[in-house]
Amino acid sequence: MSDFKQVKPGLAAPLTTLNIVVAGTGKVGAEFLRLLVSQQQRFAGQIRLNLCGILNSRLALLSDTIESQAWSSAFSDAKPYQQASLVAYLAALPSPKVLIDITPSQDFARLYPAFIAAGCHLISANKQGVTLPGAEYQQILQALVHSGLRWLSNTTVGAGIPVQRVMQELLQSGDQIREVSGVFSGTLSWLLCQYDGTTAFSELVLQAQQLGYTEPDPRDDLSGKDVQRKLLVLARELGAELELADIELEPLLPAGLADGDLAGFWQQRQHLDLMLAEAYAKANAENKVLRYAASLRLAGGQVQAGVRLVAVDNKAPLAALAPCDNIFVITSDWYQQNPLVLKGPGAGLLVTAGGLHADLAELVKSVRLNAGMTWQLS
Repeated sequence: MSDFKQVKPGLAAPLTTLNIVVAGTGKVGAEFLRLLVSQQQRFAGQIRLNLCGILNSRLALLSDTIESQAWSSAFSDAKPYQQASLVAYLAALPSPKVLIDITPSQDFARLYPAFIAAGCHLISANKQGVTLPGAEYQQILQALVHSGLRWLSNTTVGAGIPVQRVMQELLQSGDQIREVSGVFSGTLSWLLCQYDGTTAFSELVLQAQQLGYTEPDPRDDLSGKDVQRKLLVLARELGAELELADIELEPLLPAGLADGDLAGFWQQRQHLDLMLAEAYAKANAENKVLRYAASLRLAGGQVQAGVRLVAVDNKAPLAALAPCDNIFVITSDWYQQNPLVLKGPGAGLLVTAGGLHADLAELVKSVRLNAGMTWQLS
């Protein structure tokens, strides 16, 4: 009869390879791939980070190994692909493996169950997966439990600010989170930190658009829907069974300006200017500042969630905000009188790509732990 012996890493065990497929070749995806070169060097001798797939909505480069530093030139050989062929490629990859979703696509997020069935861990910057209708979201969570795989999505809210990770650690330590509030939009943070009533608000919107802070249609930012989605992510992190429609939303737009074409919006922008001027004058008279804030309260089994323009006291945590920053204020059993505050850049290529690499480092730690003791036939 053959005997088995334990083999500890660093002795006879082969180096584990984590196969990586990246979906998304836009600005954040390109920055993630640029940083991957140094991460591969950083983890050398501990684990092999093997880039073996890069794709966007139209093209895919799927290869045994892709040199990270030359990914852009290599991607010139990318070919059109079908969803079925992508899933088949992922299924054939040796484990452990991870798909990193840096797309904005809901259709792509709906493929998560297929990716999990193919044996992939998931890392997401894409908010669409975490904010799918509840039944689909639960299907993903159940598939992860059954497969023993992980889904890390810390960059879906706050870019590189580790708000989800902090919340997870509080809950795992036995704390109870009672309220989460804050400013979750770097664009709206910039606008309201700059606005002092002397310049028309719409002029600041134009400036933000020229600086690249807004979406191509600034109404996508002013609608508050992105903040609403981010609040849903945090609510689900706390186990609240909410849908997007359960979160009250008051857009930073007068009624009617959300409809029609963009040219029509600019022609009627005086209505936006008047709304903000009135809100600012009232807040200023009360020694307060304007913030577009999200709030989630959990008490007695009830959940209250809303997103709206608010006036906050000059000494409140939400007031102490630099333009473009996000802020998260967490009130819990342990942090009642003095809430826990996290703030910093809530957007940007480097911080978002860095947040994805933080998730990748967390996955590497988990993969190495699982591979920490192998069994070899003697």
